[in-house]
Amino acid sequence: MSKKDKYYVLATVIIVTALCCYTLHNFRLFAQYSDEMTNVFRQAGSNRRELIKVLKHYSRNPADSLKLRAAEFLIVNMPGKYSEYYDAPWEDVAAAHVRWTSSRNSRGIVRTYQLGQPVIREDLKHITGAYLINNIELAFKVWEEMPWGKDISFEIFCEEILPYRFATEAIDNWREKVLASFAELYSSFQEGDISIIDACRMVNDRLPRFRHDTDFPPMNFSQLMTTARGTCDEMSALTIFAMRGLGIPVSGDYTPLWIARRVGHSWNSVRDSCGVKISFMGAESNPGENHMGITEQTSKVYRHAYANQQNVVTVPENIPPLLQKVNYIIDVTSEYGTSADIHAAIINGEFNLTGYAFLAMPFEMQWNAIGWGKIVNDKIHFQSAGTNLFYLAVYYNDGVQTSASYPFRLDEKGDCHFFIPGAMQTVQISNVAIASDRWLYRMQGGIFEVANRSDFSDAQTLHRIATIPEARFHDVITGNRSKYRYIRYVSPPSGHCNVSILEFYDENNEKITGTAIGTPGAWNNSSMTHEKVFDGDVDTFFDAVSHPAWTGLDMGEPKTISKIRYLPRTYEGDGIYEGHVYELFYWNNDNWQSLGRQTANSHVLEYDVPENALLIIKNITKNRTLRPFIMKKGKESWR
Repeated sequence: MSKKDKYYVLATVIIVTALCCYTLHNFRLFAQYSDEMTNVFRQAGSNRRELIKVLKHYSRNPADSLKLRAAEFLIVNMPGKYSEYYDAPWEDVAAAHVRWTSSRNSRGIVRTYQLGQPVIREDLKHITGAYLINNIELAFKVWEEMPWGKDISFEIFCEEILPYRFATEAIDNWREKVLASFAELYSSFQEGDISIIDACRMVNDRLPRFRHDTDFPPMNFSQLMTTARGTCDEMSALTIFAMRGLGIPVSGDYTPLWIARRVGHSWNSVRDSCGVKISFMGAESNPGENHMGITEQTSKVYRHAYANQQNVVTVPENIPPLLQKVNYIIDVTSEYGTSADIHAAIINGEFNLTGYAFLAMPFEMQWNAIGWGKIVNDKIHFQSAGTNLFYLAVYYNDGVQTSASYPFRLDEKGDCHFFIPGAMQTVQISNVAIASDRWLYRMQGGIFEVANRSDFSDAQTLHRIATIPEARFHDVITGNRSKYRYIRYVSPPSGHCNVSILEFYDENNEKITGTAIGTPGAWNNSSMTHEKVFDGDVDTFFDAVSHPAWTGLDMGEPKTISKIRYLPRTYEGDGIYEGHVYELFYWNNDNWQSLGRQTANSHVLEYDVPENALLIIKNITKNRTLRPFIMKKGKESWR
């Protein structure tokens, strides 16, 4: 054997020995841990050393057995969690936040402050053992020191106090900062026999009130306290940090999609000493007070969870967009309003590729999946869903959505009433959205006045709106023959002068023009000032700051007002308006099928439609589609 061959053999022996030692070391290392934990170590790569430090730290002393279990909970459920943030000084990020919505180009703001692209760092590969140990120590500290801690089980503690993060915010030493920021309150909680709910109210009252802004990257506790800008998501996140940092068991609840809007909403819930969850809007309203999460009807409500719930076991491509975090949420719909389980027969088994189907809710002309269910024996089973709403069961395979059932309405008993198109019938459609009702009452009791003095000290009443008007144009023949220079609409108390369009006509039925006059300003400093009622746009309206409020015209000279025409404030102009073009559709198996276009010559459209069909109408003029409806006893119904 040559010298070269001897070196080759020796090198091979050394490498094989090293590999054997490494394999034996890993075998011994992993043998003491569960298969689940071992799998986490493999995903963590070289950073598993940091995770093992935590487990070893709490394995030395039997008194730390509960902390060891807490560490195992955090680590086993860590896969998939990460930070997303701009790798720039916080001062630059804060400045960008402040200017974000004052610019029409939020991306341009990012470039101006040279924030670059968001950085994504997986917790498994970057988190340190020291950070986890510190988090566990402080979480146990507040759990043990708060008077209500004895009423919180270890399982609840793990989900509602222990987690070191909430969303995808940058890692932050937020627990120390919470204790420092609320030191006075924390001391008072330790000294008194205070309830969880009272403590929650006291902390919530100290949180900054937010200015509404959008498109922010996820922010941690420090950033949220400093900026106090964002949406309900940011308000909910800050509340969770502050509450959990003080040992108050608070969760983040949300609905993925409102019934009549293409957005969802987030809020919070706190667990009292009896284990009952009470909802509230963090940084805005306290437990027991009204907030949108309980005043608006919802189809599904979820609670964010730290632990993997294994709700849907499939690849991400088979999960709809609004449910991408499906395995880290808990369905709590039954805690919010009337709900029922759904058991729907499938009509299309060909696309049942995963054993799952999704519950979709309609908005405009799309079906948005907002719930999940399993398929057993040709039936789809969905957990609690809001009742008196329309749904459709769908499959979702590789990004493609397909119908799995006929559309249906879920009633309070849990019965599904399916909409299968039948014979044609003639119907009249005059109301296209139930949401209009939320504003119409604000004109009841309003009056129209005329005067010849600009201060209306000589005002005469031309007309009073006695009942709640419908969501359409109203013509009022005044019978007036006198001449006046000024005319105005005066809102009833709490009506905020909500009127969308005002028009006045003379004795020749010609539209009168003039200078807009009225109460200055608008609610929440919006653009909806008194001049908007004369722009002819059904989407704009006057939204006064307070009462008394009015809007009207200075006609320049005295004129006779023979007719008043007005349109109440509606929800996004959702009525039938003369001159607007409409197109009606019905759901036919797997698509919306057109029933033709019409130009409205009144507030009523007449169509031939299939019986028992789910309908939807589009305002072509405004390029707007609203909620689907059915015809029930000759009337439109949205439930």
